[in-house]
Amino acid sequence: MRTRGELLAVSALVLALAGCGGGGSTPPGAGSTNPGDPNSITGTVRLYSYEDGFDAEYMKSFYEMYPNITLETASFGSNEEAIAKIQAGFQADVINTCVDEASQEAVEKGVYAPLDTARLEHWDQIWPAMKEMPGVTVDGKFYVVPVDAGTAGLIYNTEKIATPPDSWNALFDPQFKGRASLQDNAVTAIDIGALVTGITDPLNIDATQLESVKTFLSENRSQFRTLWEDQGEVSAQFKSGEIDIASGYTNIVKDLQSEGIPVEFAVAKEGQMLWTCGYGISPDIADENVDAAYALLNWYTSLPAQVYEATNWNYMTSNEGIIDAVTPQVRKDAALDNLFDLDNAIPAAPPKDRAAWVQAWAEVKAS
Repeated sequence: MRTRGELLAVSALVLALAGCGGGGSTPPGAGSTNPGDPNSITGTVRLYSYEDGFDAEYMKSFYEMYPNITLETASFGSNEEAIAKIQAGFQADVINTCVDEASQEAVEKGVYAPLDTARLEHWDQIWPAMKEMPGVTVDGKFYVVPVDAGTAGLIYNTEKIATPPDSWNALFDPQFKGRASLQDNAVTAIDIGALVTGITDPLNIDATQLESVKTFLSENRSQFRTLWEDQGEVSAQFKSGEIDIASGYTNIVKDLQSEGIPVEFAVAKEGQMLWTCGYGISPDIADENVDAAYALLNWYTSLPAQVYEATNWNYMTSNEGIIDAVTPQVRKDAALDNLFDLDNAIPAAPPKDRAAWVQAWAEVKAS
C-alpha cells in the first residue's frame, strides 16, 4: 500500500536518487486559476487508486466541499498493475502512486502530465523533502502531489508471540514457517532481504549483492504462507488465524485492533522503510474536468483529509499543518512527533536499477 524516513534528514539521500527521468507535456490547465467558489466547480473525475483513496468516510468532506464534482472510482492492487492497465487503454484522470513502487516509472511511461503547482493550494505547506522524492519531481518538473507516508515494520499476533519482535529476522524464524507473510513488493521485499543478510544500505547494492539477496529470499520462499498484495488480504490472514507475523504498516494494525484482533506493530532495528504516496493528473484528461481534478488534489492535501488519515489510519501526512491540527495521542499513534527522529529510516525510493530488482523479485516468487 504505501515509503519511509526522517523527512528532512533524508532529503539529501532522496535528492541523490531523483536525477533520472522523463519529461512531459504542458500541464493540464496550465495558466488557469482555481475557481474561487468550490460550489462552482463541476466535472467528472475518473479516480484510479488504492481503495483507501476513495474510502466513503474519508471522502465525506470532499463531497461537502465540492458538491458538484462527480467521482468515478476504480481500485488497483499495485502500481505495476495500474501502469499496465493504463497503457493497455484504461481511462483515468487522477491516478494514485507510491514512490517505493513505480512513481518514477509512471512518469517515464507518460502516465502523468507535469502539474501546475500554482493551482495546488497547499503546495507551500508540503514537507519540502517529500516534494523532492523521485517520481514526485523529475527533471525539475512536478508530477505528483505527496499526500501520505508511513513506516514499514512487523505486525504480530500477541496471543501467539509473547515477546515483541525487534528484527526483520523474525519473519524468517523457523518457528513461523508457513505462518508468516511478506508484502509482494519488489522494493520492500528486497530491502528486507538485504537488511536481514547484513546489508545496511540496501538502496545502493550492486549486482552481486542483489543476486545474493535473491538467492536468500528464494531459499526461504517456503517460509511464507503468502505474499500479500493488498491490505485486505493480509488482514484476512490475521483474522482467520492463518498467519502469526507479517511485514506491514501501522494502519493495518489499527484496523485489525478495531475489530478485536490481537495484533501489535513492532519496529525492526535494522531499518524502517519510509513510504510516500500521492496523486497526479493524466495528460489525457478532458479540458472540462481539469478544475475538478485540481480540486481533488487540493482536497487530498487539505487539513480535513489529512487529519482523517492521521487519526483513522495512523498515516504520516504531507501538510506541515498536521502537527498542530491533531491531538498529542494522534501525533504519537501516527509517529508525527518522530518525523525528524527516525534515525534508522530508509527511504523506500526506487533503487538505481529498479528493473533488475523487479526481475529478481519475479524470480523469487517463481522459485
